[in-house]
Amino acid sequence: MDNFLELDLKHFVSSPTFEVGGHKWYVGMYPRGNKYSTDCLSLYLYLDASDELHLESKKVVLMTLSILDQKNGKHLTGTSGLLVFTGTHRWGWPDFLGLEKLKDPSGGYVVGSSCVVKADLTIVGSSNDG
Repeated sequence: MDNFLELDLKHFVSSPTFEVGGHKWYVGMYPRGNKYSTDCLSLYLYLDASDELHLESKKVVLMTLSILDQKNGKHLTGTSGLLVFTGTHRWGWPDFLGLEKLKDPSGGYVVGSSCVVKADLTIVGSSNDG
């Protein structure tokens, strides 16, 4: 994410879509938190709205989202348990990282005006459980 420090005025920012397991996904970020947390960076994984994941074919996934420490190599990572994604679900953390810690220059999470978010997604299988 370039120009991260200028994103403070925006409510929601999303990554370009990427494909995993034949489905389109993206990472969504609330740079100043969402309605559940106003003093933290909020990070979520979304299934793209254009993807045709039908309810009969729920995807069981394991997800890790990270903010990369560009100076010290000490990345901050959140890992889910097994998740079941259906057509409109999102999963993530409303309070992934406090804004004070995120913007602290010694932390390395924002260098210049760049913040690097990494998503690791593993499709474990499908679930037809209702």
